Amino acid sequence: MTEGERDMIGRHETARPDGRQRFDLADAYAVETPDDNRGLYARWASTYESGFITANGYVYHLGVAGAFAESATVDDGPVLDVGCGTGLVGEALRSFGPWVVDGLDLSPEMLDEARAKSTGDGSPVYGDLHVADLTATLDLATGGYGAVVSCGTFTHGHVGPGAFDELHRIARPGALFAIGINPEHFTNLGFTARFASDVAAGRITEPVVHRVQTYASGDHVGQVSPVVVFRTLC
Repeated sequence: MTEGERDMIGRHETARPDGRQRFDLADAYAVETPDDNRGLYARWASTYESGFITANGYVYHLGVAGAFAESATVDDGPVLDVGCGTGLVGEALRSFGPWVVDGLDLSPEMLDEARAKSTGDGSPVYGDLHVADLTATLDLATGGYGAVVSCGTFTHGHVGPGAFDELHRIARPGALFAIGINPEHFTNLGFTARFASDVAAGRITEPVVHRVQTYASGDHVGQVSPVVVFRTLC
């Protein structure tokens, strides 16, 4: 455990009645390094949905999947779910359409939760699942994906706009992107400038920004967050 992880435990974690730790947005926003992320989500994976998702009425993943489905065709695949976590976005996507979905996440423990998810007919939600760090070069083939989705990854303490260099590389020309971005992170990290630069360079189409509900209940009810939708051009 890193010094940063120990510090996070002291500041944010509280005990559940069953003795397991309870985590919240403060924990997620406090991480600073990939190792901090791995440590937090290793401890959080088994209670992420039963705790945080349920307690906060988190529905952002449904908005991201819905924004994708509005623009997608049956040819937009395979889909890479970036920062897939426990698999909420993949589960929603498979309920909207017959896409082949792979997942990528920094945390092996979160991927274990995603791996256990299945569709109504009993087939796995995900095909391939990859442990990978979005701040580094991805061990994925160039042009291998017809779509990229993401929810909960482009946020405080996690990933900035520089990750699009690799995401564009692994997407083929014409690939559909539907990327959820924390609203403050969007403003503070320069996502608008990044998208404008990519449009000017002929890399992507003009992005369409959907504003979707983030939480259906709890302390953050009423918050909306952007989902940026565009296609690659090269």
